[in-house]
Amino acid sequence: MNMVLFLLVIIPLLCAIALYFAPRSPGKFKEIFFIAAALFNLAAVCFYFGQNVFYYNDWAAFNFSISAVLYGFKGLLLVVAAFFALLSAVFTLSNMKGNQKAPMFKASLLLAVSFINGALITDSLLLMLAFIEALAIPFVLMILSSKENSKRLAVKSFVITAIADLFLMMGIALVYALSGSLNISDISLNLGSVSGKAAFLFFAIGAAGKLGVMPFHSWMSEAGEKTPVAFMVFMATAAEKILGVYLLYVAIKIFNVVPSCSVFTGSIMAVAAISAVLSALMANSRNTFKGMLVYTSVSQGSFIMLAMLTAVPVAIAGAVLHLLAHTAYKSCMFFAAGIMDETKSKTIAYAKNPYIFSGFIFALASFIGVPLFAAFYSKEMIYAGSLQAGAAWCVVMLVVTFFNSSAALNWFAKIFFTKEGETIAYPVASMIATISTAALCLLLGVFSGIPLKIIGLQIRFEQEHSGLLLVIVSSALLVVVLVNFITGFAKYGNGLGFVSGLLSVFGINKFDAKKKLDPYNVGMRAYRLYSKGAFDFDRGLNWIYDSLFVNAALKCSHAVKTFHNGSMSRYIMLALAGIAVIVLFFIR
Repeated sequence: MNMVLFLLVIIPLLCAIALYFAPRSPGKFKEIFFIAAALFNLAAVCFYFGQNVFYYNDWAAFNFSISAVLYGFKGLLLVVAAFFALLSAVFTLSNMKGNQKAPMFKASLLLAVSFINGALITDSLLLMLAFIEALAIPFVLMILSSKENSKRLAVKSFVITAIADLFLMMGIALVYALSGSLNISDISLNLGSVSGKAAFLFFAIGAAGKLGVMPFHSWMSEAGEKTPVAFMVFMATAAEKILGVYLLYVAIKIFNVVPSCSVFTGSIMAVAAISAVLSALMANSRNTFKGMLVYTSVSQGSFIMLAMLTAVPVAIAGAVLHLLAHTAYKSCMFFAAGIMDETKSKTIAYAKNPYIFSGFIFALASFIGVPLFAAFYSKEMIYAGSLQAGAAWCVVMLVVTFFNSSAALNWFAKIFFTKEGETIAYPVASMIATISTAALCLLLGVFSGIPLKIIGLQIRFEQEHSGLLLVIVSSALLVVVLVNFITGFAKYGNGLGFVSGLLSVFGINKFDAKKKLDPYNVGMRAYRLYSKGAFDFDRGLNWIYDSLFVNAALKCSHAVKTFHNGSMSRYIMLALAGIAVIVLFFIR
């Protein structure tokens, strides 16, 4: 009976197919069907939320099975994905109006919901991989649904994510070779062997691809400017990061990773730390609002990955809570950016636009970690866990928070506190999504105990919030952020403060301006050089075989033919020379 859980996969899939192939109909039947399908999915996952479901059915050979396992932590991730799928669906009603590719986008969103549900509910690594790989289909189709020509972006995004998925595939293959099982609940390994370390590293790379950690980030900056806002909210901000956190959780669970200071885990953490700091700095140098949102997303994805890799339970729990907080406040800001795109506004008069201003305030408060908002508590927990892993990691976390907050506050001032502020009119559908996510930013903080209780069922941590020292540290950091913003805005007209000087000193404001350091572009240049070298080598071999050898044979044949002119004396001399060679050979 528990196989009914697979309806979470089947129903959105059937709805996506029906929506895509349904003929054009008068009225708003398709829009109603689309919203109803997303709403049904949310209702279904809420129905199963809190239930413990275990279903196994052996399939084929090699210990493969069709399995479905659901518990509190998975249910929480399913609800978050379904909630933001619904809000993204609502937002598309106005944001994609007039876009002829909107039906393909809507069908792709439901298709993505189906595959995400499948990846989360299955207990089989093989089926999880199959659903994650299948997610590439709606991923690419949603990018192609933009008004602009986005074929190159679609290829770029697919290649980058496919490389990360390839590492995940190799990691799963190694896990199967080591354990003989593909059921997540049955696998228990460690990092003692080279094969175990390699498998965990491959899992971490696969998760990094989903979280957008450098160098798997480069598609996001272009996608932020070209793709529909609903894509950035649902796929880039919610779905991909949910899967990235889930993959890290699975890897930590099956390899029984414990807090340690080993060179192996420390090296992976160092990469995540560099990505978090560098992308946070780059967020401060972006000249578009969406550009800032994208690079802070890259930084936050790296921040979450670093927290989970500490393997300290309170840090892992904090990372999951921060995932929820980040998804809420970043989605709210992306929705606000979408409204600005709809109205073609670059600035907003805060006094005349109280709803969007209030929503932005709530999102910003959560972003920078104001008390009572979820990110305040999640960051405290991460600081506490990272401090247990090593003081240096805690310092990195604090630095990342400061630079991200600086970037967000600077754009807050640019949008709302200018003399050119506009009064904008926005559709109800757009504001429903924006206000809902803004309210969630506060609710996740005020009622943070609810998600923490659910998370704690699988991730046992000793404390809900950190001690007094870290409360003081995080509060002091918030004060420093606000003072830097106020002084910078008063003196220089921007909210970056002394960060502006850092950008100039380190060249961050000019860093990668021409995309020369984009890993994808670097890879494509290397590929083109390899292709040219391979082509030239092939042409060289063809010349040797088809020209050099043939011409040499012809010339030798012509020389031999010329030599044999019928002269008796020449033949007698050749015979005597041959006899002389034979005699010399035997004498020696």
